[in-house]
Amino acid sequence: MENQDNDNSNLDKYTEERVENGIQELLEEKELKLKWRKELAENETVQNYFKNYSATSVTSFIDDYLNSKHNWVKFGNMYKEIADKNESQWIDAAHEHLNVILQKKLFDLQCLWRAEQIKLEGVNICFDFTFWEQDIFNCPFLEPITESEIEMYEEYLLKGDFEFYRYGVGYDWQDYDELKEAYQSENADVEMPSWYDFNNTRTGNSRLLLMPDIRGEKEDFYNNLVFKDREEKALNEVKPEVNADLDSRPNLPYHTENMYSFFINTFEDKEVQKKFNSYINKSDYDVIEDCVSIVEALLNANELVPIKAHYDFKEALNLAYHEYRCRKITEHLPMAYEQYLFNKKMGFSLGDKNNNYQEIKDIYFERLMKGRELNGEERNLDF
Repeated sequence: MENQDNDNSNLDKYTEERVENGIQELLEEKELKLKWRKELAENETVQNYFKNYSATSVTSFIDDYLNSKHNWVKFGNMYKEIADKNESQWIDAAHEHLNVILQKKLFDLQCLWRAEQIKLEGVNICFDFTFWEQDIFNCPFLEPITESEIEMYEEYLLKGDFEFYRYGVGYDWQDYDELKEAYQSENADVEMPSWYDFNNTRTGNSRLLLMPDIRGEKEDFYNNLVFKDREEKALNEVKPEVNADLDSRPNLPYHTENMYSFFINTFEDKEVQKKFNSYINKSDYDVIEDCVSIVEALLNANELVPIKAHYDFKEALNLAYHEYRCRKITEHLPMAYEQYLFNKKMGFSLGDKNNNYQEIKDIYFERLMKGRELNGEERNLDF
C-alpha cells in the first residue's frame, strides 16, 4: 500500500510550495556547511591555531561557527538593506509628502474647472482629475511647488495634529463629491484631509468649495440618460429559461465575517475551537506588536527622542514617534524639494502611468458620448 504520509498530492499549492522550498533550503544549508567544514579541515593555518586548544572545545566551536556563518551569509544582505532603508526612509517619506502638496494644488484647480472658471490643457472630463491624481508628479498643467508652499507644509508637519495612516495608498485626494460633502456637512462619510484644511486656513481657498459644480452636473445629466436607457432595455429583455442542469443552490458564503466562526464551532472539536478563539481574540498581542515596532524604530533613530508624560505609556510612545516622524520629514523636505525641482527642470518622468485608469477614463468618455447621442446631440464635449 502506498505510504500516504509522503503523498503531497492532497496538499494545497501554497503548502506544497512551502514544503518544497523548505527542503531545498535545508539541502543548500547542508551543502554549504559541508563545504566550509572541509575548507577549515584543509586550512593549515587554522589547524595549527586549533592545536592550542582541546579537541572537544574545537569541535564545539566549529559547529557553532558554521551555524553562525550560515546566518551571516543568509541574512547579511537583508540586514544591510534594512540599514540602507533606515538611512533613506526620511527622504523617501518627504518625497511622498510632496505628493500631498501637489494633490491640494490639483484639487483647487478641479474646483475652478468644475465651476467653469478656467480651462486646462489635458482635462476634458471630470475623471481626468482622478487620472492625474495617480500620476501627479507628471501632471502637465500643475504649476511647480513653490518655496512658500514648502514652508507652509513644514509648519503643518510640526503642528503634528494628524494621523499618518490617512496618507496611505488609496486615499481619494480628488474625490470632489465626497470632499465637498465633508466640507459642508459634519455627518459626511469621509473627512477633509487635514492638509487641505490647514492650507485653506492659510490661503482662504475654502471659498473654492462653495463654487457651483457646473461641469459635474452637465456630465451627470448625460450619464443618467445612459443609466436610464440601460434600465429600460433590461426590463424589456426576455428572461431566458432556467437550465434544469444548473446548480440552483446558493453559494457558500465563505467570505462573510462569521462563516469561519460558525463552521469551526459547528464541525470542529473543542481543541480547535479553543485555538481559533485564542487566535481571533489577539487584539492585546496586536497592541504589543505595535509598541514593539515603535520602540524598535526609536532605538534605530540614533538620537535622543523625548517622550512626554502621559497616563497611558502606549499613547506616550505613539505621540513620541509621531512627533519624531514629523520632525525627520520636515528636516528632509528641502532635500526632496531640490530633487523635485531638478527632475522638473530636466523633464524627467517619475513613475509609470496606471493603464487601468486609462481604461476607466475611456469608459467614462464613451458613456458621455452615448449620453450625447441619446439626447440627440453630436458625439463631442461641446457642452
